[in-house]
Amino acid sequence: MMKRKAIILITLLGFLPAKASAAEELYSLEEIGISYGRGIDVSQWVQVDIVQHVTPPLHFLQEWLHEPFLDIGISQSKWTQTGDTAYHLSANLLVRTQDMPTALGKVFLEAGFGPHLFSRPGQTKRLDTAFEFNSVIGVGLKLDPTWSLIARARHLSNAGITEPNAGVNLYLLQLHYRFNQP
Repeated sequence: MMKRKAIILITLLGFLPAKASAAEELYSLEEIGISYGRGIDVSQWVQVDIVQHVTPPLHFLQEWLHEPFLDIGISQSKWTQTGDTAYHLSANLLVRTQDMPTALGKVFLEAGFGPHLFSRPGQTKRLDTAFEFNSVIGVGLKLDPTWSLIARARHLSNAGITEPNAGVNLYLLQLHYRFNQP
């Protein structure tokens, strides 16, 4: 099953344009990422992220917030206690620091927050509502100008809108590919 999903993803990547045309300049796919991980009561989390960089509204933020971006994620999860499969849609406004040279290579930090839609509210014993919030922190390593490896920690909860509000912590490893260089 996992092999079939990987083949479908690779096939879809083959249809992506190598360079955006003038009509696509308003919105062109800049990065794509694929994540795999686990968490509290989550035996498997697979996610595909579509990334679009944005310009900070305040000029002084541009110096520190090197790469703010909108990260739209589509994911599937398998839940340990119930055996359910759930589907997710999230949108995060994330910010990255500038690359920091280390002995390992260029490292960056990222953090973000955004809304999260969940397909199985109340059936997983951890997330009670279809609308949740998620926060993300991560550390990334640039493998080269186009590829990055990112370790992310993610928290999902409904911020106390309803009870119970157990929430979920996830630990993900993500491989990112950047189409357009800054």
